Amino acid sequence: MHSSIPHTNNFDLIRLLAACQVVYMHSLKHLKINGLLSEFFDKFLQYFPGVPIFFTVSGFLIFWAYDRNQNIKKYSINRILRLYPALYVCLFITIFLLIFFSSFSLLVHSSFYLWLIGQLTVLQFYTPELLKFWGVGTPNGALWTITVEVQFYILVPIIFFLMKRLKGAVVLFLLCVLSLMANFYFGSLNENIIKKISIVSIIPHLFNFLIGSSFYIFWTKLSKFIENKFIVWFTIYVVYFLIFGVYLGKEIHAYEMTNIFQVITTVLLSLVTLSLAFSHKNLSNNLLKHNDISYGLYIYHMLVINTLVAISFLHEPLYIPLTFIVTIILATLSWKLIEKPALSLKNRF
Repeated sequence: MHSSIPHTNNFDLIRLLAACQVVYMHSLKHLKINGLLSEFFDKFLQYFPGVPIFFTVSGFLIFWAYDRNQNIKKYSINRILRLYPALYVCLFITIFLLIFFSSFSLLVHSSFYLWLIGQLTVLQFYTPELLKFWGVGTPNGALWTITVEVQFYILVPIIFFLMKRLKGAVVLFLLCVLSLMANFYFGSLNENIIKKISIVSIIPHLFNFLIGSSFYIFWTKLSKFIENKFIVWFTIYVVYFLIFGVYLGKEIHAYEMTNIFQVITTVLLSLVTLSLAFSHKNLSNNLLKHNDISYGLYIYHMLVINTLVAISFLHEPLYIPLTFIVTIILATLSWKLIEKPALSLKNRF
């Protein structure tokens, strides 16, 4: 374990900013809001996608968590306590809203219970035709990342096992190469079931995750490139996407990879993310006071958006702050009443 890694860092703030980006972009899209101001933020914020940022942070923090305690039972319980208590409360509210906007007749359909099993386990991306009536067509589409995150949880102990038998650098390099090859392959496919399944697997997101992991594993060698270097990497990244993304019009977004520019984007965005984590390290604690509402923002925001869509609250820019206010209230309640108490149980196991 790297004792030199600063325990005071800005990861909570980064997750909050990433969650806010997701909430904003989903609000803009699903509430059909147009206008000069929204377009400006859209054009800028699209280069700071929240989900790839989450995966970079996960790569660093999950490795750190497992390295601190490699007891599989303890590791698994801690991961479950982080994800599922709030997720299950969110699911309860989702079911209430689905019944409210339709009827109790939903409960007689077998597909409802298949969906319920998916939500309770690791198949949160699954939505049956029965539930596509509400809002944007899926009760909580953002939860596909839970499926990916659980796969990362499972993968980390396997990577540690491999690194004990092979050189860590070799293992990570081979996984990065395989991930990139798979990324380019799936990116070249036309829309089909294989491509849809690949998106909710770790395949397109592993490269992103491993950048965060590599900085943890090789901290003593790599930390000098990111500690207190946020302004440097942020400036480089902004100049990069202004030239190649805006001026030259290249496809450089950091989700699906089909060209070299998207690989560069993923690397640069990860460097921006990790350098922010370890620059002005007290920033997060000073602003958030150890409160972490980012997960709540992420899992609840589509319930708010779907409700607004269902009651035809569309097109008005004011619906964006309304979405944020309601989601922040739900996320704060989730943190205070569910997540924080659940996390406090970690030491009991």
